[in-house]
Amino acid sequence: MKTLFYGLIVLTAAGLMAAEPSKQDLSKKDTDEIQGTWKLTALEADGQQAPPEIVTTLKLVFKGDTLAFTPGEPGFTNYKFKLDPTTKPARITMTHADGTHQGKAEMGIYLLNGDHLKICVGAAGKVPGEFTTRTKSGQGMYSLERIK
Repeated sequence: MKTLFYGLIVLTAAGLMAAEPSKQDLSKKDTDEIQGTWKLTALEADGQQAPPEIVTTLKLVFKGDTLAFTPGEPGFTNYKFKLDPTTKPARITMTHADGTHQGKAEMGIYLLNGDHLKICVGAAGKVPGEFTTRTKSGQGMYSLERIK
């Protein structure tokens, strides 16, 4: 009787563990969902709104594990990105793929909700704890909408 009881516990626990998606599965799901071209709806840095001409022209293009800002600025155009949706809030790491900052990582958080995406990047390798850009925070926040 005791053996049967322990056996049921083990089977139940194994079933619960198998039912939960792995970190890799969740990351792949979000990486697949983020693919495509996104236009800015708002951009803030240190609590200040970006000029409208930047907001209306800048796009972010996610393809595979790369991210490109278009139009871009030298050294701030091409990145490799990695998502970690298992943290709260979910994290994004964007590593410069070229220029003088090549190999340097920018840390941030993201919120992906269908065709809407928010990315908040921290200052000097720090991960923001919330989607804000207060004065002198060194944080930048992109609000984006998918281009269909």
